Amino acid sequence: MASSKKFKHGAVRNQLRHIERQIETPSNQDIDMEKINLDYLLSPQRDMSSYQYYQERKSQLYVYGRSDVITMVGWIVTAPKDLQPGQEDLFFQETYHFLENRYGAENVISAVVHKDESGSPHIHFCFMPVVTDAKHGGEKLCASNIMNKKELRNFHPALQKHLDNQGVHAKIINGVTKAQGGNRSVREMKRERDIERARTIERDRGRWS
Repeated sequence: MASSKKFKHGAVRNQLRHIERQIETPSNQDIDMEKINLDYLLSPQRDMSSYQYYQERKSQLYVYGRSDVITMVGWIVTAPKDLQPGQEDLFFQETYHFLENRYGAENVISAVVHKDESGSPHIHFCFMPVVTDAKHGGEKLCASNIMNKKELRNFHPALQKHLDNQGVHAKIINGVTKAQGGNRSVREMKRERDIERARTIERDRGRWS
């Protein structure tokens, strides 16, 4: 299951710091500080920080002079429950390759696998939504052209096909995915996880009462 979120310029730096665990006292209560060492980076190693690369790449693009311009998009893709043992790293590697090819290697800002939270392992993939700029020449930022209804509708089937072709045995598309239109917000995913956790606690209490 995957979810996406858009970020304006003013929110990018803190988002990257959160994803890359650069905040000493994170507000996310799901983070287990003793497991942060299990997280790992899949985006390219560069001689600058991800935010510095973001600024450099942004300087190469035409950007509309509005305060509401989306300059970065993030996907979160969670490891499916039916993922076969021993395929977790391959799942994240191939998910990264799929995303990199889809949005352009030069537009990748950061990609981090998180294994330090109470939920299932997941990858945060952040990129700049870049398209060809026919009017001004070169390239420009345009999230509406990239993250449109067609993209959200096709994303899960395309990722599923890629994983199938690479021998990763797991279902990205399931009944819940289809029923919810193929894309959920991070808040919705966490809410459902919390509900499931509460149900598990109640079941365990019933067994031992």
